[in-house]
Amino acid sequence: MIRKRQNDAFLEWIRTYDAILRKIARAYAPFGEHEDLHQDLLIALWHAVPLYRAQAKPSTFIYRVALNCAMNWTRNRARYLQRHVELGEQATRLPAAPNAQREGSGDRERLVEKLYAALATLPDADRSLALLHLDALSYREIAEVLGITENNVGVKLNRVRKRLAEQLRQMEHEGKGNVK
Repeated sequence: MIRKRQNDAFLEWIRTYDAILRKIARAYAPFGEHEDLHQDLLIALWHAVPLYRAQAKPSTFIYRVALNCAMNWTRNRARYLQRHVELGEQATRLPAAPNAQREGSGDRERLVEKLYAALATLPDADRSLALLHLDALSYREIAEVLGITENNVGVKLNRVRKRLAEQLRQMEHEGKGNVK
């Protein structure tokens, strides 16, 4: 009976909140590894379902689980690459970034790709903050997910916006069409 409730809750969350998981996977994983991270997020969420105590909205709980999992995945991936790939061979073993000017993609898609590339340059905590803001969460909700004060959200968010704007200007100036 407990397993059935866990299954039902998990499936309902996936139907309702899978877009959150996909956005986080896209923001934290390099191109070509989004689905791998998405699956890890699903597994982490499945294991976390019994821990949900309904003290916060399900979306808040899902963000916490997914962001923590994504940051761990990123750290573990970095350690793996550092241990198993010699510096001189890294560039040849990692997949090349695709061209953002894919056939049929419009200006909006190119802008989204540039935004994700800029997000990828941010530290994990700042990237989490930016993603939550882009998903239109209130300062209170962001504070709840990240475990910081609302005032701290505002201060950090202003800094992150400036960094993202500068990164996007720099990418535009350098004429980078390639994104992660």
